[in-house]
Formats: sequence, C-alpha cells, structure tokens
Amino acid sequence: MADERFEWISRRAYAIWEAAGRPWGCSQHHWEQAAKEREIMERTRASADDEEILARFRKAPAKHQPDDAGQEPEEKTQSGARRAG
Repeated sequence: MADERFEWISRRAYAIWEAAGRPWGCSQHHWEQAAKEREIMERTRASADDEEILARFRKAPAKHQPDDAGQEPEEKTQSGARRAG
C-alpha cells in the first residue's frame, strides 16, 4: 500500500508540475499538494456497499422549525392570524 501511495503521489506531483509550466524550484510544493489530494481521496473513498465513509459530514436535511409564536408558517395569513379550518 505504501508503494502504491508513493507512486500515486509521485505521478500526481509530476502532473501538477507539468500543468504549472514546469517551474524550477517548486517540487516540494507540488509534492505537498499531491499528498494532500491523496489524503482527501483516501478519506472520502466509498466503502464496499457504496456508502461514503465520511457520511457524518453529510448535512442532514433541514427540519421545519415553527416561527417565534410557535405557529407553522402555512398556518398564518399575511396579517399573522391563524386560518380558520
């Protein structure tokens, strides 16, 4: 695994270097960027059942909150009075 990881980072750093126009003296920066990308990729890899490992970072759907008066918005008219019915 370590050899595979090193090889991936090496190839990615080289691709970053080429995309940047092959600048001199930036190899450490490119290596660090590639290593960060690999870390992110490893942390977000899907599990065997195709569920995201980091599901805890998914946002839960927003729950409907009553307004300050404790009334649901659809229960109020424009004047703020409750609807009959």
